[in-house]
This record gives sequence, C-alpha cells and structure tokens, in this order.
Amino acid sequence: MCNLYTLEPALTELAEAFERFLSRRLVLSAGADTLANQPWKTTVYPKYQGLFVRPADPNEPHGDLEPTVGRWGVVPFFHKGRAATWKAQTNNARCEDMASKATFRDCLKARRCIIPATAICEWSGPQGRKTKHLIKRADGAPLFLAGLWAHHTWEGDRTESYTMVMQETADGDDMHAFHSRQPVVLDRAGADTWLDCTADYTTILKGPPPGTMVADPPQPVPA
Repeated sequence: MCNLYTLEPALTELAEAFERFLSRRLVLSAGADTLANQPWKTTVYPKYQGLFVRPADPNEPHGDLEPTVGRWGVVPFFHKGRAATWKAQTNNARCEDMASKATFRDCLKARRCIIPATAICEWSGPQGRKTKHLIKRADGAPLFLAGLWAHHTWEGDRTESYTMVMQETADGDDMHAFHSRQPVVLDRAGADTWLDCTADYTTILKGPPPGTMVADPPQPVPA
C-alpha cells in the first residue's frame, strides 16, 4: 500500500500537464495564486494536506477540473467528532471492497478524483536498514492516480479529504517487485472513465504497460 508520495510541479505547471496528457483544462480561478491560502505538502504522508483534482461541475465529468487541497485519508461524513479525531488508516482504498465499505462506497458513487504525483515511494530491505525507492513514470510525465474524495462537517468546521485507490499487482507489472499493491495509474481514456461515475470503472483496474514506471534504486533490496 502507498503511505508516501511526492508532488513537485507548481500549480501552473500541473495545469499544463493536465491539458497536455489528459486533454483536460485545470481551472485556476486566481492564476498561479489559486489555493495560495491553502498550502499543501510536496512530500505527502497520511493525514498531511495534499492536492487532488475533481470535476469543476459534478454534473459534467468530462468538463473542466478544479484543484483542491485536502487531508490524505478520508474522513467519512458519518464520523461523530472533529476530523482530527478520526484515527482509521483510510489513505488507501482497496479496489475490491471500496464499493461495500461504508467509508468509501458513497465516494465511489459520486465523488471520484485524480491525485497528481511526481513519484510514489516504496521500501525494501531489512527492518532498520530499509531502502526507499522513488517510482516515477519513465517518460518524465506526472503520475495521475485514481482517487476518491469526501467531505466531513462537525460543528461548522468542514474538512475535505481524499484516498488513493489501490489494486493488486500482477506478474509483469513494473510495481510487482516492490509490493503486492499499486495505485491505479490513469491515462487519458482511463481518466475519462474514472471521473464518469456512470461508467464501468473496472475496465481501468490494471497495471500500466510494462516499462511505464521506473524506480530509483531500480531493484528491491533483499530482506
């Protein structure tokens, strides 16, 4: 499962990447200063503030997108208390049970998003001497990862949050040597399918073509 990722580009650079790679316009209402009052982390751990992107109009899944800042780790609407008191590890959602889990099922039906990333991180090796592997796209493009988002309100305080959708790795997948799970990497068609809540998302639950991802260091370290 993924418990660390990075995001390096500035918001204007991300907007260019979304248009270039996904043919989607990222609406920056205040230009480069959009979200300036909502800083997000460039190295993101669970419960940190991170950036995610969702349809600007929920009724137009193939239209413009908007950037949003939220907590990495879904805080479900039914949680009784402040968002900070939600302790469950909900930064990852397993694709095989997200439709049935109370924490994620409403998000899957109506609140899907894209999580942009520069790299995801995995570790290998023995406890105490683990090696961190930065795993990126080989072509240098950003990673566009399938996500779900939620909102939670308690005593007038609204919190937006998101989770990363995870699937099993298979023989031949670039991630298979590092972990039995991997994020869902979206291409242009996959992004269109994922953001359309009426579409069959199961068609995109597969690893990207071999060679899409590259790791540094390139090989896992034996435990």
